[in-house]
Amino acid sequence: MHEFNWGLLIVVYLFLGGLSAGLFFAAGLANYLEVDGQPAYPRVAAMGALLAPWPVAIGSALLILDLGNWYRFYKLFTHFRWESPMSIGSYLLMLFTGITFVYAYAWLPEAWRQQLFQKVPATWKQAHRLNLDLAPYRKVIAMVGFPFSIGVGIYTGVLLGAVSARPFWNTNLVAQMFLFSALSSGAAALLLAMVLDKRSSIQTHETKFLITLDIVFIVLELFIILPYLIHGQLSVLAVKQALWLILGGPYTVVFWVFFMGLGLLVPLGIEVSELAPSLLKGKAFHGDRRLALVASSLVLLGGFLLRYIFVYAGQVSSFHKMGMLH
Repeated sequence: MHEFNWGLLIVVYLFLGGLSAGLFFAAGLANYLEVDGQPAYPRVAAMGALLAPWPVAIGSALLILDLGNWYRFYKLFTHFRWESPMSIGSYLLMLFTGITFVYAYAWLPEAWRQQLFQKVPATWKQAHRLNLDLAPYRKVIAMVGFPFSIGVGIYTGVLLGAVSARPFWNTNLVAQMFLFSALSSGAAALLLAMVLDKRSSIQTHETKFLITLDIVFIVLELFIILPYLIHGQLSVLAVKQALWLILGGPYTVVFWVFFMGLGLLVPLGIEVSELAPSLLKGKAFHGDRRLALVASSLVLLGGFLLRYIFVYAGQVSSFHKMGMLH
């Protein structure tokens, strides 16, 4: 039986890291889009900013726990090596996590911020100096964070692609696939959060924006999956045999039925059917909450399954074992 060195914690970490990258990107983009000089999607920008830090923080904590001797995680930062994806990724995650928390703080409502600092003892003068209004700097923080969010989205795939001994991972298309999956997951998570928010009703223009964004990222993801499959079929024998894992092997059903079918094509069909009448026929966009709930949930399922398939199938594949498995 094959021994998996990377298990479910790594899958969850890769998914949560990408999710935060997608949330930050969608929130930052919404903050920059304006109509008549006013932010077009302020609620989208605010909710995305407030949600973005938590998945990557939780995912990083899980990664530290998965290291075994978790209390030695600081050693990842004592020596920096340009040639090591793990070393680069550690600093990238640390910086991105810090930026997401600063950006979330910049979007805290004034009342929340004051309540937060009221709980800090008056003797902690240094802490009270942090009671700053960062609202005027939201666009600057978003601009600084954009490349880091893209970097984290790519890194979750680079981490796998850097393992040259695993033919299932051994292509830069994996990083691109993970990036677009992360951006799609972020848009879907934001749509899901706004649909489930009972405090205020989601506006149709907000739904339309997030659905449009998600459609673009899903289509881009599909355009990467196709070359990935073609590249594998035209590559060396070990890579071609590795693809057997999803083309007739043990991961075929979960890849084609649950990931490609339920996780990509079904939500894409739902979202296109919602958006097409307003784009092609000029009809008013209404946005069905139930359909948005289903589509966004399925996209998140697909994002998780993509990482599950690649982590586990990639560990089964190797240049010296694929012949025996096939």
